[in-house]
Amino acid sequence: MHLQPSFGYRMRLRLARSLFALIACCLSGAMLSAGDLVDMSVKHQRGVFDLRVEMILDAAYEDVYHVLTDYVHIYRLNPSIVESEVMPATDDSVVRIKTLINDCVLIFCKEILRVEDVRELGTGDLYAVIVPELSNVKSGFTIWQVQHLGGRTRIHYQLRLEPGFFIPPLIGTQVVKRKMHKEVLVSFGNIERIARIRATSRESAPSQGRAVEGGR
Repeated sequence: MHLQPSFGYRMRLRLARSLFALIACCLSGAMLSAGDLVDMSVKHQRGVFDLRVEMILDAAYEDVYHVLTDYVHIYRLNPSIVESEVMPATDDSVVRIKTLINDCVLIFCKEILRVEDVRELGTGDLYAVIVPELSNVKSGFTIWQVQHLGGRTRIHYQLRLEPGFFIPPLIGTQVVKRKMHKEVLVSFGNIERIARIRATSRESAPSQGRAVEGGR
């Protein structure tokens, strides 16, 4: 005897397919928002997510690096960051940053508090490590390798993160990986956009000064 799937099961399956299609559309749109995506991988093993990205941005190194180290305005990089704050650090060689991230994956919403100590390595690299006792994340670190590429900028980005909260089985790690993929691309698009705005402002400032001086 062949049993037909129930109406409720078919509706849930249809809804799940629609949600995954929506996520796929979001990913496609995000990929068009930044420069050139060279490579990206998201892995999950033993509760730890590992995200690696290589991206070339259509913005100068100086402006990109300024955006990445403008810690007071980190919230501009992604709409999910609802709060960013520079905190007192225990070590003069680091900058301690608190970010509050409020985001949803399908029907699961979570507020993520991350406190990180950021160290500028002097080679164009940034290394940030999570302070677990001040975060609701168990452990993690971020590495930004920023390189000159003529008038463009190459970025190698790595994020390793062990969440300190429960992910419902309904969501699953594959959905979380897709969400991380999307959010990183959105952030890179914003980094490029803000860097290019800064470059335009910087380039127009001297010409405005000369115009004022010439009118005297």
